[in-house]
Amino acid sequence: MQRIMLALACVLAAGATRLSAQNFDGIMQFVSYENHADGPDTMTQFTKGSKIRFEGMGEEGGAMIFTGTSNFVIMPDEKMYMDLPANFAAGAAAKTAKQHGVAVKTGKSENIAGISCDDWHYKGTDDQGKPQEGDVCLAKGAGLQLSRLTHGLSGQFFTEGGPQFAEALKTGGLMKATSNGKLSFIAVKAQATSVPDAMFAVPAGYTKMTLPGMGRQPLE
Repeated sequence: MQRIMLALACVLAAGATRLSAQNFDGIMQFVSYENHADGPDTMTQFTKGSKIRFEGMGEEGGAMIFTGTSNFVIMPDEKMYMDLPANFAAGAAAKTAKQHGVAVKTGKSENIAGISCDDWHYKGTDDQGKPQEGDVCLAKGAGLQLSRLTHGLSGQFFTEGGPQFAEALKTGGLMKATSNGKLSFIAVKAQATSVPDAMFAVPAGYTKMTLPGMGRQPLE
């Protein structure tokens, strides 16, 4: 799931300006540098209220849509979609429930892609006991909305930083992350704009992907 979420591509036309980080609606572009032998991956997030859409999904040009009540994966090459269950992230969360460190708010802030965010410093170990240290910058109401995307099970994607960090993720979005001194993730552009409702719906004529033997249901 982490690879799917971070391997998305799109380029914004508008440059970054100073924006309000409270309840950001619009388009944001992020770049991930972590664990990608072929170079950095980019991702675009469209946000409107409780609705979020990601575009690209690697080489297939797909999208992920989270409406607050439904979760879809869109596959345009096949003209199909998959309806994800509400607890789709529960299995991954269970595997990473063990805390390996703690994230502490530093009191410092940064301006990234025109949006102010608060710095948190993380120190702990990975699953093999190897020391890890890094920083993340969270913006309230903006950035990569991990908690909303995973129904609150957001710790599995970056760190298990403790209860204070988990609480900050409920309303905060990721703008930047470093790991052991290296940049691993950053927001590069933000455009405040009204996103059409059609961006958060499955296109007409797409077929629902189901398990073998269950058949396929075309979207009306």
